[in-house]
Amino acid sequence: MIREHILLELEQEELLCKFVEADRQVPKDLRGKFIAKTSSRVAGSHCDFIHMVVRDIKISGNLTDAEILAQKGLLGLSYGSGGSFLFHLLPEAIQYYRELKQAAQPAESIEKEVRGHLSSDAFHNAYPAVLKKWAEAEALLWESDSETQFTTIGHLCREALQEFADVLIRKYNPPNTDTDKAHTIARIKDVLNLHSSYLGSTQKDFLEKLISYWRSVSDLVQRQEHGAQRDNTSLTWEDARRVVFQTCIVMYEVDRSLIKK
Repeated sequence: MIREHILLELEQEELLCKFVEADRQVPKDLRGKFIAKTSSRVAGSHCDFIHMVVRDIKISGNLTDAEILAQKGLLGLSYGSGGSFLFHLLPEAIQYYRELKQAAQPAESIEKEVRGHLSSDAFHNAYPAVLKKWAEAEALLWESDSETQFTTIGHLCREALQEFADVLIRKYNPPNTDTDKAHTIARIKDVLNLHSSYLGSTQKDFLEKLISYWRSVSDLVQRQEHGAQRDNTSLTWEDARRVVFQTCIVMYEVDRSLIKK
């Protein structure tokens, strides 16, 4: 456990997380160093760290904190022309980040609510296969940033959405519903429309927007599973994070929106 042997202040941990998450937004073949841009070299000065290949990827932090991360063996430090500071991630930084995320307890009330709902006995009993697939996808998110794992994450989230919709179809049995398990958008729409007759106009409007939200998440999941081939782009860790988080949230919102009869 790297974290047991490296003492960091909160601000330094936050900066390390920024470095890791910014680096994971870049396709592997474009990964490189971050150049520190600061107006002052005074200790504690504010600094922008700009990716030297993908220039629109930039994080902000404290230059001294970055130097401390380098001293702790988490960032590599070199110098460019004119003495500019150049930082790059070391494997120890990835491991530290992984341990930090796996050990973290939800701090925000909203995250606590969503996770609490999904981990409740009621949700687990209703959707055991759904929760298993989604939990596997989330575990892979923190374990690796390989493109092979990225597509597996998409596959697991697609299976979670399919199983979630299938459970609701069996539970509520809407008339003339689509029997194809892969057609989750049509099936979720049938379930939500069945319940809209019990709601007021504002709530009905929300359910319509929720169907559109489900469609957008489904599109993201499909893109993830197929490696963004249609876009002709490379998947990044940020793509995987978005798919895992949004799959969780859309299932939460759908489950909470259904009238318990």
